[in-house]
Amino acid sequence: MKAGATQYRTLDIAGIRALLSGLPHIAARLGGTATQWRVVEVSDGNLNNVFLNHGPAGGVCLKQSLPYVRVDPSWKMPLDRTFYEASYLRDVFPLVPGLTTQCLHFDPDLFVLIVESLSGHQVYRHALMAGVDWPRVAPDIATFVARATFGTSVLCEPFERVFDRQALYARNQTLRRITLDLVMDDPYHDHPRNHWDDPRLNAVVADIRACAAVRRAVDGLRLRFLTCPQALLHGDLHTGSIMASATDTRVIDGEFAIYGPIGFDCGMFVGNLVLRRFADLSPDAGRRCVRDIIRFRDRFVDEFTRLWADARPTPSDTRGPCAFFTPDGATAMSPGRVAFMDGVLDDLVGYAAMEIIRRIIGYAHTADFDVIARPDERTTRREAALRFAFGLLRDHGRHDSVAAAFGGLAQDNLSS
Repeated sequence: MKAGATQYRTLDIAGIRALLSGLPHIAARLGGTATQWRVVEVSDGNLNNVFLNHGPAGGVCLKQSLPYVRVDPSWKMPLDRTFYEASYLRDVFPLVPGLTTQCLHFDPDLFVLIVESLSGHQVYRHALMAGVDWPRVAPDIATFVARATFGTSVLCEPFERVFDRQALYARNQTLRRITLDLVMDDPYHDHPRNHWDDPRLNAVVADIRACAAVRRAVDGLRLRFLTCPQALLHGDLHTGSIMASATDTRVIDGEFAIYGPIGFDCGMFVGNLVLRRFADLSPDAGRRCVRDIIRFRDRFVDEFTRLWADARPTPSDTRGPCAFFTPDGATAMSPGRVAFMDGVLDDLVGYAAMEIIRRIIGYAHTADFDVIARPDERTTRREAALRFAFGLLRDHGRHDSVAAAFGGLAQDNLSS
């Protein structure tokens, strides 16, 4: 999807006011007149311009794609990112209405997406860095992933509908390429996008790159990412893509949406919980991290299998979903369904490890470790996180459970 040569322009605050005032349903949501609206830029990610817009009656969030990466204008990008995010919201909002935002408007010429404002929420990564403990977020995200993925898979829908949707998201090739390169390729060899600020990490990086078992695991996970379109994924489900409060959780920033292995979304979220654990010096950081990972695992498995059990396949001569691994009546879960879920959880572990590694030595680091004041302590913590992820990849496929893979994070001293 491309904008016309003269239609696209980057909006400034005056342009935003003019656009919003020309959309009656948005203007009514804001209330008052355009001169009363407060427009504030809150761009925080790497890619887009984002503005919060508030009037006497309410607020909206406006996101506009730029023809380049916002933090690196020399890196040119197609504008269709907000098109895919709008499409993702339209596809998953009916499945998870209380766990994401509704697409209120999409302008295909300006590549502007408008959603509800979440100004009463915090970016979950920032909340965690501030020491907040919201136990509901992890199970909320698990519910989101379970419902969004099951509901867009052939387990729930006729394959014709799923294949049509796959064809749409298959064109989101630029952002899939970014994910493939930055998460699954660059960190495992020398590349100019990789960077880390302390040579004391060189040894563990060399160990990761030299390990044959790691290379096999990485290749297998890359191949699944490209060839296993199980369901519609968010595609970038880290703690910076979540807005939360003590009572509400919302997933945002779905422009990386693609079809892929369900465990990828799971692993992105869990990997960022692990990064936070290694950066958190508080005495109960490990307990909270393991608690959240296990609650995520339990809720995801429970919700996904409940949806699967409740699905009602239609006769084979109609355009309905097919039945897969139907239980024989003696047990709630057939061996085939158990194996399917085990595969998703194996993927979770592997993709979590890759997310940890790329966030420390790849292109796009996270802010988690920045709050550690002493440089030597920051390096020690980063090295410990890398060695933990190294072990997950080296032993990928041999962990008995998610608890076995991540349970050691509850230990008090992971840096020794």
